[in-house]
Amino acid sequence: MSLQHDPHDGVLVVDDDSGFRAVVEELLQACGYEVVCAENGAVALELLRSGLRPSIILLDLMMPEINGWEFLALKRREPALADIPVAILSGVDALEAKAATLDVCALLKKPIDLDTLLAVVAKTR
Repeated sequence: MSLQHDPHDGVLVVDDDSGFRAVVEELLQACGYEVVCAENGAVALELLRSGLRPSIILLDLMMPEINGWEFLALKRREPALADIPVAILSGVDALEAKAATLDVCALLKKPIDLDTLLAVVAKTR
């Protein structure tokens, strides 16, 4: 899916858990969002560098290849990508303490409250 007909309604879900990705994708699609999924930061960066411009990126932190921390650092260095909002979806403990160092629009701890997730995504629409 390219998100080209209305890039402001698109969501990029980056998580190595295929079951979690599928649930989030289904929920967001049922609410009218276009969704593209990536299993790690490397795939997500490839999609973004090839022109994908979602209204928000939902990002897990603990993933193989390029994890969420590395993804955020690399994204920040690229002017075309730097302004895309990112919401962290993670099971990492003590995440709130680390949140100050992250440039993200939201921080949601797994298991995710679906109404909260939808509210975060709706703010970027």
